[in-house]
Amino acid sequence: MKKLIITILALMTGLTMFGQVVFQSDFETWTDGSYPDGWGGSGTNIGVSNVVKYTSDPYDGNNSCQIINNTTSHKRFTTESVAIENGTAYKIEFYAKGKGDIRIGIKRTATIASYMTYSPYTSINSDSWALYSLTIIADTTSTDASFILSVKETDPSMEDLIIDNVTISISTDIEEVSIYDIQYTTDASGDSPYNGQTIKTRGVVTAVSNAGFWLQDGKGAWNGIYVYNNTILPSLGDSILISATVSEYFDLTELTNVNLLENFGNTTLPAPEIVNIADVGESYEGVLCKLVDVQCTALPDQYNMWQITQSGNNLYVDDDIYFFTPTMNTHYDITGIIHYSFSEWKILPRNASDVTIHTGINTDEANNITINYDVNSKNLIIKGLQNNANLNIINILGQNMASYSITPNTNRIDVANLNSGIYIINLNSNNTITTKKILIP
Repeated sequence: MKKLIITILALMTGLTMFGQVVFQSDFETWTDGSYPDGWGGSGTNIGVSNVVKYTSDPYDGNNSCQIINNTTSHKRFTTESVAIENGTAYKIEFYAKGKGDIRIGIKRTATIASYMTYSPYTSINSDSWALYSLTIIADTTSTDASFILSVKETDPSMEDLIIDNVTISISTDIEEVSIYDIQYTTDASGDSPYNGQTIKTRGVVTAVSNAGFWLQDGKGAWNGIYVYNNTILPSLGDSILISATVSEYFDLTELTNVNLLENFGNTTLPAPEIVNIADVGESYEGVLCKLVDVQCTALPDQYNMWQITQSGNNLYVDDDIYFFTPTMNTHYDITGIIHYSFSEWKILPRNASDVTIHTGINTDEANNITINYDVNSKNLIIKGLQNNANLNIINILGQNMASYSITPNTNRIDVANLNSGIYIINLNSNNTITTKKILIP
């Protein structure tokens, strides 16, 4: 007989709204040729022969459950249908021993193959029983969902993976954690100290993409994070409180299994942190930043990424949120989210105003080259050029309006066809860049 105290506690919590037990299994009852009672729901894809009644050393009672999957591909062992509620956190507790990797998930409904994002794997490697507790937040309301134990890489030399006394209950003790505390780490891997945990956090939405959004609760390093969710759909500047699971996705710390707890309305965005390309790294992941005076050194590739350079350091500009067409060798000021994907750091501009021509100084006098606009002739007047050069005329939107190959004998360029406005003249001679801002009235 299973321990009486477990049964009593389960009955007590089952009668309360908070901590309510929604599923429980002690693996004492098995039907011949089938899974243990309460298991084998619609998402199950592990064979009956790989789910074995274990009697040698059960946690208590007569039986435990041995799960066998020696492959690197996970297999699902799911409960029968249970009801779940959107935004509710569920705690899955179980005893386990042996060796294997296990994670939890939810199949949203019995009728279609719709699965929530799994929790990170927990590695079990012990010949002694131990209690494990994992939490997942439902992202939908359903009357026929099922909870999943996803298992891989069990080791037959340690009797594979053995579990007992599974209890799934409504969790009421989710900790609220600042984005800074989620992100800050001294671990060389960059992994969050909260990896795999379900938390609550709050912040201001600093950017929105098709697959998610970025949240920030202060200015500066460690204060931003990517939220992988395309159903909440907040607006830029919304101040929100969410619950989520902290995950590591190919070295990117992100929030998954997200639920909106409260939207406090629109507020002022945090000011971008001014950084150099050399500063870009783990501490600025997910943070709204600004790069000043960076040069386009490679045009967009087949993935619409283009390269910028500053003091010998390179960085990609990507189009996850907004695509901008740069002009080669032009110097820009770029505001955007620092992001990590496909083993590359990059900055993600959010709109056209995030990429502007750098006009901090006019460099023509410093290079002994002068470029001026003559109102009467509507010509650019160029003086002091010693070598052949390429000259680009760029409008304030960063669009290249005209390009010329010129020689030292060229001292005038007719620009009568240009509309009134501010333009940036970018002249490249022997890899020396001359920049001049002009006004055409």
